[in-house]
Amino acid sequence: MDSLTDSLPIGPLQEGIWLFWQLNPTSPAYSMPEVFHFDGDFDTEAAEFAFNEVIRRHEALRTTFHETDSGVLQVIDRDPEPVPVNVADLRGFSAAAQSEQLQSALDAAANLPFDLTAEPAIRLTAIQVSESRTALVLVAHHIVCDGTSMTIVLDEFGELYRSARRGTPPELKPIAPGYSTFVKRQLAALANGALKEESAYWRERLAGVTGSALPGADRTAARVPGALHTYVVSTPLDDGLTEALSEYARRARSTPFSILLCAMKIMMAAATGDSDEAVGTATSGRTPKFARTVGMLANMVVARSRIDMSRTFAETLEEVSLDLMDAIDHQDLPFSRMVADLHDAGLQPGADVVRTVFSAGANGALKLGEGRLSEVVARTVEGPFDLVVDCDLASSGIALDWEYALRTYSREAADGYCAAYLEILAALLHQPDTTLDSLGLAEILARVAPIPRSDAPSPGAMPPAAQQDRPPDALLTSVEGTVADIWSEVIGVPVQSPHDDFFELGGHSMMAGEAVALVRKKVSRTASLRLLFGHPQLRDFCSRLEADADHASNAVDDSRSPRSVGPT
Repeated sequence: MDSLTDSLPIGPLQEGIWLFWQLNPTSPAYSMPEVFHFDGDFDTEAAEFAFNEVIRRHEALRTTFHETDSGVLQVIDRDPEPVPVNVADLRGFSAAAQSEQLQSALDAAANLPFDLTAEPAIRLTAIQVSESRTALVLVAHHIVCDGTSMTIVLDEFGELYRSARRGTPPELKPIAPGYSTFVKRQLAALANGALKEESAYWRERLAGVTGSALPGADRTAARVPGALHTYVVSTPLDDGLTEALSEYARRARSTPFSILLCAMKIMMAAATGDSDEAVGTATSGRTPKFARTVGMLANMVVARSRIDMSRTFAETLEEVSLDLMDAIDHQDLPFSRMVADLHDAGLQPGADVVRTVFSAGANGALKLGEGRLSEVVARTVEGPFDLVVDCDLASSGIALDWEYALRTYSREAADGYCAAYLEILAALLHQPDTTLDSLGLAEILARVAPIPRSDAPSPGAMPPAAQQDRPPDALLTSVEGTVADIWSEVIGVPVQSPHDDFFELGGHSMMAGEAVALVRKKVSRTASLRLLFGHPQLRDFCSRLEADADHASNAVDDSRSPRSVGPT
């Protein structure tokens, strides 16, 4: 190890993000852009000083990641080279062209991928629109920065910028313990068995779970790599609904977030007819010691509830709140290890453990002192989830930011669901002691957000013509057929050819973990994520699996038993 660097294993909370990046190195899906318009005299030199000082203060922001024979290491640069602020100048464009150029520049800055192996996972871009107007885009990758961390970065950047402009020392809190301290503590807890209780809880709680989602179009629709395939809608609650929410939270001894989450689960149940609702929510692993540590400290837990439409909202809220509190009480087990435990115990979850994320965002803002600053929502690309809802619970008001993946939802359906949610929330708060099935929730959905129907075949279904007259090259051996059936089950699309590619079919990092676990159980213990990443085509992958004695008695002589993949 270089004398100017430190290294340690990748943290458990970073593992899933790293796997996604390995599969999608040019995807900015896990980038966290903060976009601002500043009207005033912007000082680029002060911004560059503040930006690099924030990087110096927090080791996560000067970390790169490297694959080694012993696993993934994160390497911390003790004395990094200064990172320049990217500057774009649009002052020479006409007013008509400038608007289009500005949006293009904002999109490019917000979605420029990071090379996690070679550069700090944070970037600042200043776009000069006029002599008195500058757009700022601050982006950090989620592998080194969670929502709370971003509020810390913004707070410190603002103070350092203002101090540079004043020419006085900054008023900053002492540097917090580095992220490496948090990772070492978490790895030690996993190694010494301190999280056995959490593991047992999640194995029991999530047996057979399938992530819940609002109905959408065919989830396997083709997409254009790198395109902005999300649709973001912000729905602020009006004053009357905000007051009703706050008042009912006080009366029910609940929290606004619990009420919003409960309303979401009720809307899902009304839209799908499924009473089993499992939704991901982000939690913070921050103790007071790590309150101002910058890094990936947020974990994902799955809040699973049974929604009985014959009960009242008041009764349902009580149950959903208890479910949420139980999940938070067991938040110390990293999500990636939770999923691995389910596989190892043979409790196969659905194709996706989480399809919908519903969380409360951290409140933070940038303050540059002079001038006027306004924040705007950045357009981003789709990630592994169908829908992410971020609840902004500020003292000035409450708003929900919805990020829909356009592979699943049309913009029309997205707008409809947002409108239906507000109407359903108002109905629940207005009549909390009326049974849910008497509130006309399905009618609200049908009127405001007609549930989309897809003409695509159901997952695993194969058109009859595809099952006939296969060329010899399309015949699969028994091992390939078994693996193909597993891939079909996990991804939700038919695997029809020995040359089908797991990731081109729509598989992603979370699906890869499930697929590998099933192959280990049914075919060969030599299956691994690395093998799947390196050889994603069916025949190539299967040819590298070693014979497993445990499965030998169930194997069929491949040389005598070619077959085609049909419906599972």
